[in-house]
Amino acid sequence: MEHNNEYNFIAPYITSDEFVLWKGKPQKGMVFTSQDVFMIPFSIMWCGFAIFWETSVLSSGAPFFFALWGIPFILVGLYITIGRFFHASYLRKRTYYVITNKKIIRLRRRRIDMIDGRNMPPMHLKINKDGSGTIRFGEAVYYRHGRGYRSYNYDSSYGGLLSLENVPNVAQVQQIIDQMDK
Repeated sequence: MEHNNEYNFIAPYITSDEFVLWKGKPQKGMVFTSQDVFMIPFSIMWCGFAIFWETSVLSSGAPFFFALWGIPFILVGLYITIGRFFHASYLRKRTYYVITNKKIIRLRRRRIDMIDGRNMPPMHLKINKDGSGTIRFGEAVYYRHGRGYRSYNYDSSYGGLLSLENVPNVAQVQQIIDQMDK
C-alpha cells in the first residue's frame, strides 16, 4: 500500500472545517502486556498437556475418536502459545490512527472506530520506558484481587471503547489529543 494512500480511508469522515493534527501506526515488533505474565506459562502448560495427550493416545492404540479429540486442543494451545503474537502483529500492520481537531479515528483491518472530541470519555495513558505506550479511552473497571483492587480498561476488541496501542512517543500524541476542539 502506498504511504499517501494509507490514510485515504478518513476522507468520508472528515468535515469541511476539520483538519488532521496527527496520524500514525502502532510500532512494529513484539509487544508484551501485563496479561502475558499469566498467559505465557498457562499457554505452555495447555499446549504441553495437549501434545502429551495426543502422543499418549496415538502410541497406545486408543480409538480413532480419542486421536481426533486432542487435535482442537493442540490447535488452541499453539494459538495461545505463539499464534496470538503473529495475529497481533498482523493486526498492527493493518491499523492506522488519525487525530483531527474534532475526532479520533482508528482503522483496524476494515473496521473504523471513532470518538468525537466533544463526547470524549476519560483517557488513560500507559507509557513504556522507550516513550511508546497506549492511550485507552473509557472508564476504568475495577476488580477484586487479593486484599486490594486492580483496574483495567476496556479495549474495543473486548467490547469497550477505542484505544491507540503501542504508539511511538505517546506523550506527544496525548498532548495533541488535548489540543482537540472539545
